[in-house]
Amino acid sequence: MNISFDNLGAIRKANLDLSKKLTVFCGPNGTGKTYACYAIYGYLEPLWEGFPLFTLDNLLQKKSITVKLNYQELYKWRTKYFSFLTERIKYVFGVNSADYFNSFKSGDLLTKDQYTALLRKREFEFNFTYDNISITYKKVNDDNVLHISINDSVPLDKITERAEIYHLAIITKYLCNRGLLYAYMLPVERNSAYTFGNELAAGRLDTTTSKDKKPLPTKKEQNYPSPIKNILSIAVKLKDIKDINSNSTYHLLASEIENNILHGKIEISDEGALRFISEKTQEVVLPVHLSASIIKNISGLLIYLRYQAKNNELLIIDEPEMGLHPDNQILLARIFARLINNGLRLLISTHSDYIIRELNNLIILSSDKDEVRAKAIEFNYHPEEKIDPEDVKAYLFDYNTEESKRVDVQELLVDKNGFEVETIDKTISTLNDRSMELFFSLQQTMEEDKND
Repeated sequence: MNISFDNLGAIRKANLDLSKKLTVFCGPNGTGKTYACYAIYGYLEPLWEGFPLFTLDNLLQKKSITVKLNYQELYKWRTKYFSFLTERIKYVFGVNSADYFNSFKSGDLLTKDQYTALLRKREFEFNFTYDNISITYKKVNDDNVLHISINDSVPLDKITERAEIYHLAIITKYLCNRGLLYAYMLPVERNSAYTFGNELAAGRLDTTTSKDKKPLPTKKEQNYPSPIKNILSIAVKLKDIKDINSNSTYHLLASEIENNILHGKIEISDEGALRFISEKTQEVVLPVHLSASIIKNISGLLIYLRYQAKNNELLIIDEPEMGLHPDNQILLARIFARLINNGLRLLISTHSDYIIRELNNLIILSSDKDEVRAKAIEFNYHPEEKIDPEDVKAYLFDYNTEESKRVDVQELLVDKNGFEVETIDKTISTLNDRSMELFFSLQQTMEEDKND
């Protein structure tokens, strides 16, 4: 998926390619990385109206049909989707006034011919179920035909208009976004969501009043951005999502995070409260608000992997390094590699030199050189922790000069050695130089005092 943003907060222009398995946003504070994450989520999260490719009545009668794809019409729907984001951007950010985004525009980076060529070459097969109606969609490479088949026998009188609307919306979204159907975001507010979820939801998502208190603000007066509202709604309904597929790869990766990073278990009580059990003191069960900051930060990712992760979904994590010691940041980078190599797409916004360096190490590991393979074994890297540089996009959010008032997002070169983030490298180099100068100044002073 390719998307462009104009006039989004500090961002003057951003052209983003989200078709890769891993996308990394870097740059100083206040340069629009979180805004870009919110806008991407706001585009992918809703389910818009779908193109009428087929009718359920016809599909149920024939069991299997083929539909010739009209690329021109699909491109028009794709353009319409981008205009929807422009129209609803204030709701994505939880503001009532359009003044904040009155010059915002979202658009497509692909021409009609480019989109047609890419979709024509695309090969896929996926299944979607809604209202107990399960449909498989299949397309082969270099073909203009979509094969649609229903998987179960459903009586005609059981068909609802809603089921057809949802199925058409899903396949249209899939074709327009070239495979991206869903997005899930873990904003920086995730720490508070699982600690104070009920209180925060009551203050912003509820309009009830109490005789003993002042009336709570109404929804119109106070709103959260869409990603925060989503994670809050999950936090207050944890007891309703306890349906684990213990054999799923994502569930196993969640367990690895617990074992290798948290050194304990996150669990949901029967009342829907999140709590932590340390492997060092298993007899003590701590509510999450009494746990370390790392628990609050990582718990959202664990909940997602255990109960919600979908193949080919875009997971967006804003500042994954929050509250993590450097060694755990490195381990988390390795987990990220395994996530993208097991069907998830990932977008992270980070300031962490440790995460970026380890991602670069994992890119180098993709080399077929014998020496690199030997080092991978020596350093205990998992085979699924290799990252192909062709699967990565990296972007720098920064002002071009000190006088610049707007940010132009710059795509960074990603090659067999990874990618460089100049703003981080420059800061580290400056700090190292300063430390050396201070050290030698101190040594010189000590020598002079000694000679005196």
